[in-house]
Amino acid sequence: MDLEVCFTPVEYQTKDYEEYTAVVIDVLRATTSIATAFSNGCRQIVPVEQVEQAFQNKEQFYPEAILAGERKGLLISGFNLGNSPLEYGRDTVQDQTIIMTTTNGTMALNKASGARKVYTAAFVNAMAVCSKLIQERRSVVILCSGTEGRFSVEDALCAGRIADQLKEHYHLSDKALAVRAMYEGCKPDLVARVDQSSHALYLTKLGFADDVKLCLQQDVYSVVPVYSNGVLTL
Repeated sequence: MDLEVCFTPVEYQTKDYEEYTAVVIDVLRATTSIATAFSNGCRQIVPVEQVEQAFQNKEQFYPEAILAGERKGLLISGFNLGNSPLEYGRDTVQDQTIIMTTTNGTMALNKASGARKVYTAAFVNAMAVCSKLIQERRSVVILCSGTEGRFSVEDALCAGRIADQLKEHYHLSDKALAVRAMYEGCKPDLVARVDQSSHALYLTKLGFADDVKLCLQQDVYSVVPVYSNGVLTL
């Protein structure tokens, strides 16, 4: 079994990965918020690429749904929630349908939709996802969402954590070997390293420094969100 990594959605070619399991990562913050929502009892999440799609889905299919997401890191006008995992508490999301659109993560999910199976992962649920992958025994491609088409170090480091956990079970590509080495080098001081990344600095400037720290907690949730037919469930 092979383990491949795409550093940005631009690198992901659907035809190459039709028989793979895809793991979509957007550490800051979409896949962390997704894991948090499911850990707090969310029923399902409908990820869409455009803001207008979110409003249309609510009007036509999910009238009781919560609208959640961001543009440039900030709450979208007319939405109930932003993209901070701190907003996805049990009192807010339990038994709810969430329609979500984010700058990077939901676009990457759509890009990966042609894979055999699609999961979302972040540091907060990486081990649970790894356990599922080992059970399934299928080649894996990790798709890092990046930031507006650019490489993001936090996504690569999370990919490295997954590669490190899977090294005994998979043949690691050169990129998988590279992200594993990155993670091994940064692991002793992960928060300090990611704090200096461009997206972490941007979120901190917006007032979301607590989000960055929360998103770097490791294996606090056991959920494995799966994306199928346009909907995320457990």
